[in-house]
This record gives sequence, structure tokens and C-alpha cells, in this order.
Amino acid sequence: MQKKTIRKKKTVTIDGVCVIRHKPKNDKWELDAGLKLGGTKKYRQTFATLDLAKVKAEQIKTKLKNEGIKGFSLTRDEQIDAEKALKLAKPIDVSLTDAVKFYVEHHQLKGAEMTFANLVDDYRSKLDDDRAKGEGVADRTYSDYKSRHNRLKSEFTNITLISFSYNDHWLSLSRQLGTASRRYENHLRILFNHAVEKEYIKSSPMKGKLSKAPSLKKPAILKEGEWRQLLLTAIETEEELGLLGFVILTLYMGLRPESEVKRITWKNINFKTGKLFISNEQTGKSHLGRRLEIPQNALDLLHMCKRKKGDIIESNYEHKKNWNDLRERAGFIVKNASGEIIRNDWVGDIARHTAGTMVYAKTQSKETVRTFLGHTNDDTMMHYVNHGESIDEEAERFYSFTAPLPNSNPKLSEKIA
Repeated sequence: MQKKTIRKKKTVTIDGVCVIRHKPKNDKWELDAGLKLGGTKKYRQTFATLDLAKVKAEQIKTKLKNEGIKGFSLTRDEQIDAEKALKLAKPIDVSLTDAVKFYVEHHQLKGAEMTFANLVDDYRSKLDDDRAKGEGVADRTYSDYKSRHNRLKSEFTNITLISFSYNDHWLSLSRQLGTASRRYENHLRILFNHAVEKEYIKSSPMKGKLSKAPSLKKPAILKEGEWRQLLLTAIETEEELGLLGFVILTLYMGLRPESEVKRITWKNINFKTGKLFISNEQTGKSHLGRRLEIPQNALDLLHMCKRKKGDIIESNYEHKKNWNDLRERAGFIVKNASGEIIRNDWVGDIARHTAGTMVYAKTQSKETVRTFLGHTNDDTMMHYVNHGESIDEEAERFYSFTAPLPNSNPKLSEKIA
């Protein structure tokens, strides 16, 4: 039986580019582009297989489309480099010309040389300028920015802005940061948005949007026995520790212990009108100063303070030492025989949270609480509401608490207001 022979196709035409012919003498394939590529000599090249010849034909076709015949005046090394570039560009369906234009456009921006460390310094200069004009963030926010900026700066110091990669740089750090990553990501987005606004880069490298903040936990508040014991201990130790004023301002007036009480003086309290005024510069988290009415029982307790001049807190060192002592005497801090703390039931801002809850329990008004505490968001507000709706009777007792009668046991007896 006679064997079947498979005939090879002798000629393949690539429209507008070349003709590929089979050369039976050496079983090779010749690509003939004639004079289409410019010059005085015909362009011919030989390949071992038809597929290789077709690949070359496609490269020539792309080159003609993007650059015309001028693209074939390149040196051999330049042609090799261009071919490599075309291979890289092919999967993303972009021409070599467009790719180069994009590169030139972005490398003319300041972000081509500007490092992440430069960006942090630039943004901090903006914050300082804004604060100098009285328009910037409060001290507490500024300090928070500084801390997080320094951490990000230490991680990304020498990375240029146009080289920053969300996947390669941020995601790996976010895994290390764990639950704190959202806050850092927020600062990172602010920094890159600043870079876009200043035209250091065309767009932010941060992908998508910042994830939704997790639900806030219900803030802890003092139980009735606890706020009573705190007040009684402060009254009992006033001559020695002098912290009754501090306790009243945090527990009844809801002031922030660190960022507000430390900034005000006794002049902020008007005993005649029964008002407390906090200026824009003295509030810790916003620029909204507030004038608050002092409950009568709190005003009576403030009259009992042994000192009513100068700063509320004169010495940070003495205050911290005395405050720890008072909380230990009130039973919030427990130490062993060696003086080591073995239990601490005091939660940060618990007095302030108690104050806000009592105000809502008394007024049933979210706006009153918002004004009273200053700069409270809606999510946090719901927690005060949840607490306040169940302790309206306790709130009446809270605002009727007064100093114990003389010669009485402060743990058992209180004067009825």
C-alpha cells in the first residue's frame, strides 16, 4: 500500500507585511518583507519552522503599526530591546508607544524621585502650617498622626511614590499589624491622597476603599456602688490627695482626663453662675469649645476642694501618684504584699463614659450628650443610649449625691440633697 504524503503549504501571505515561502532545498522558511521596511535592500530572514516565521511576521506587523518604517532604523540591540518590550506589553494589550508615553508622563512627576519618607515630612509640614494658622488638628490628633506616621515611615522610607505597591508593600505590613492595620491604612490613604492633591503622583496606589470600622464595644461605666465609693474616697482624702476636683470634673462634667483636665485652670469654673467653660484650645479632640452647666450637687462638692486657684493639675508626677493611691483606697486597684498590682478594675475614660450615660438617662437627648461630651460620633452615641435607657432611677440618685454628714460613716451615710 502506497504511503500518504503530507504536502507542506508552500507560501503564506501576511497582508501588508510579508510573504513566507518554504525552501525545500534546506527545508527552511524564508520571510520576505521586500522594501516595506524602508531602505534600499529587501528585508529577508530565514527560520527553521513556519511558526517561528509567523511570530516574526507578527512582530513586524506590530512594529509597523506602532512606529512605521522608522522603527526599523534601530540598531540590532535596540531592536532586541524593543522586541522584549513588545512581549511584555502583549498580555495587557497595550502598544509599545502607549507604554513609553505612560512611563515618560509619570517619571516627569515629583513622585518619581520623592520617597515615602519625603511624603511624610511634606504632609507634616502641612499639618504644622495649618496649626500655626489656627486651622489644624488638635494636639491629641496631631500626636496620634505623628506616632502612626513614624511607624509607616520606618517601614517604607526609601520607596519612591510611583514605585509603591499596594500588594507588595502594604498587604505584607497589614498582616503584621493585625487588628491595628485599619488605622494605619487610613493614615496611608490620607498621605497618598495628599500626594495626588499636590500632583506628586497621578493616582493613589491604594486599592478599593477603607474597610468599614468594626462595631464599637459598649463603653464600660461605673456601677452605682463604684461611683459612690470613688466619690466618698475622694471626699475623705481631699486634704491629703486633693483629687476631689479632678473626680468631679471627670465623673460629673465628662472631661477628658488627659487632654482637657490638664489644660484647664480653676478660672474655667464660675462658681457664681455654676458654669464650666472650655475654650477651643482646651478641648482635646475637636476645636469646638463648650460651656457646660454644673449640676448643683457637683458644684457643692467643688466648693469643698481645698485648692481653688491655678491649674487643676499642678504636677503630672504628683497627680499620677495620688490618683493611683486614691483608686487603690477606693478598691479599684489591688496590690499584693510586695506592692505589685494583681488586679486593676479601672478602665480608661470610664468616669467620662459614666457622665455621658447619666446625662442621657436624665435628658433622653442624644444632642444634649453630644454637646456635653463634645465630638461624639453616632456609633458611640448608641452605647450611651443603651446604657442610659435602663438607669433613669440611678441617675436621679447620681445627681442627688452629696457629701456625708459630719461624724458619720461615709460608707454608710450620705446627706440627702
